[in-house]
Amino acid sequence: MNSFETVLSIILMVLLGYITKTLGVLSEEDAYSLNRVVVNIAIPSLIFNAIYNSKISTITALLKMPFVSVMVSLLIGVMVFSWTRIAYYNKRRAWSIILPAAMVNSGFMGYPVVLGVFGDAGLLRAILYDMGSVFVFLAMGVLLSFIFGNDYRRILRRTLFFPPLWALFLGVAFNALSLPLGLISHIIDYLSRAAVPLIMISLGLSLDFKVIRSSLKDAAIVSTFRLLISPFLAALIVTLFLFSGLEKSVAIIEAAMPSAMLSMVLSIENDLDISLTAACVFMSTTLSLISLPLIIGLIG
Repeated sequence: MNSFETVLSIILMVLLGYITKTLGVLSEEDAYSLNRVVVNIAIPSLIFNAIYNSKISTITALLKMPFVSVMVSLLIGVMVFSWTRIAYYNKRRAWSIILPAAMVNSGFMGYPVVLGVFGDAGLLRAILYDMGSVFVFLAMGVLLSFIFGNDYRRILRRTLFFPPLWALFLGVAFNALSLPLGLISHIIDYLSRAAVPLIMISLGLSLDFKVIRSSLKDAAIVSTFRLLISPFLAALIVTLFLFSGLEKSVAIIEAAMPSAMLSMVLSIENDLDISLTAACVFMSTTLSLISLPLIIGLIG
C-alpha cells in the first residue's frame, strides 16, 4: 500500500467514526471511553513494542528528534504570542489560542500517520519526536500555573504518571537488559495493533463542526500556524542541523500535525476559554485531513 492509500485509509477511519456518531450508532461520549483505552493500553503497547524491538544505539542516535519538537513548538508559541499582543487580546483569550498553536498532536494523530507511511522505523522516530511534545505539555502546564496562580504540582503528577511515558522507559529498560517477554510479547503485539483504528474512530467521534463555527477567525489563525508554518519551520531546522532520510521526513510530518487534544486539558484546568481552544483543535484536525496528504506528497 503506497503513502496515498495509507493516508486515505486513515481519513476513511476518521469518517467512519464521524458517520457512526451522525447515525447514532456511537455517541460523542463514547470517544471518552475509547480515548482511555488508547492512552492507557493501546498507545503504551505500541510504544513499548517499538522501543523494545529497536537497537539501543539507534534510539540513542535519534535523541535529536525531541529537540526539533521543542524548538518548533517554542517558535510557534512565540509567534502566536506576538500576534496576540499586536491584536490586543486579553490574557485569557491569548493563552486560549497559544496552547493549541504550540502544542502538536504528534502522538494521538502522528503515530498512526507515520506508522502507516513509514512503518516501524518511522514510528520509532515519531515516538521520540513526541517525547518533546510531552516536555512542552509539562512546560506549558507549569508556566500557566504561575501566570494564573494555579497548583503546578497537578501537572507534574499528570506527566509523571502518563502511561506512554512509562511505556518508553520500560521499553528502554527491558531492551537494554535483554529481558525476555515470552507470551507477553504476543499480547503486547495484539494490543498495539488496536491503537490505529481506535485512535481514528475516536477522532471521528470527537469532531464537532458547531464548535468550529463559534470562533472561526482565531481557529483559522491557529490552523495556519499549526498546519503550514510549523512544518515549514521544522524543514528549516532539520536542514540547518543536517538531518537526512527518515529523520528529516518524520520530523516535518510530525510538525504538520494538528493541535493537541491535551491543550484542552490545560485550557480547562486554567479556566481559559475552552470553547475557543476546542474550536482551534477541531478546525486544525479537520483541515489536517487535507493538508497532511499534500505535505506527505511534497516530501516524497
